[in-house]
Parts: sequence; C-alpha cells; structure tokens
Amino acid sequence: MIEAGETGLYDQVQVDSQVEELFVEHRLKLDTKVLFYFKFPPAFKVHFPRVIGNYNPDWGIVRYDETGRVILHLIRETKGTQDESKLQFPQERRKIDCARKYFKTLQIDYRHITDRTQAWWLPDDAQQQLLEMRTFT
Repeated sequence: MIEAGETGLYDQVQVDSQVEELFVEHRLKLDTKVLFYFKFPPAFKVHFPRVIGNYNPDWGIVRYDETGRVILHLIRETKGTQDESKLQFPQERRKIDCARKYFKTLQIDYRHITDRTQAWWLPDDAQQQLLEMRTFT
C-alpha cells in the first residue's frame, strides 16, 4: 500500500509491482488533469472463456481531456513493457488482446501502457497517430 495522494479515490492504493508504484507516483499524482483514480479491486473480474482466464484490469481513471471535458472511462493496464511478446506470462497477452476488444465494444477507452508512457491518457489509435506525425516532422 502507498499513499494515493490528492487524486486517489481512497487515502491509500494497493500496488502490485514497482511499475504500478512508479505509474502512480510519476503519472497519476503529478497530472493536474486527473480528477481521481482507483485500482480495481481483485474481486472485479471481466469473465473471459476459461482457456484465457478471468481478467482484472489495473486502473480506472477520471480525467479532463485537452478541451476541459471530463473523460469518465479510462482503463489502463500497466506492465513493464509495451512489447506484448515480452510479457512475463503467455496468458497476459491473450488477456490484454481480449480486454482491448471487450472495452472497445463497450466504447470504454482501454490501453496497455508502462510507467514510462508519456501520453498515457491518449487512446491507442491517437497515440499511434501522434507517433506517426512525429516521424514525419
């Protein structure tokens, strides 16, 4: 457990890794556009087929977007790498793939990130467009 800071939904937040702790300390606590955030409790499960296993996302975040509008549904999964082929367990990639499709169907912004991801609040497709624009300039 670590101190959640001003924007934590609760006074303390459980972190399961150094990546999660750094994400809280360097991204969530310092971002002035975050209204509040929370770690999904272990009992919160998205039920996927047994071969994949149930899924517990990491973070729910409410944040202002660039126009000042409140974005109510940001789901972020924090891992040590964004290269899904290098994740520690094979089922992690399958769960992230399924979660990406599941939340897209619900029109909820979901993204797999690291603690070092700069524009972590942008959706996957917007982040890809940003990277492509930087390549051409």
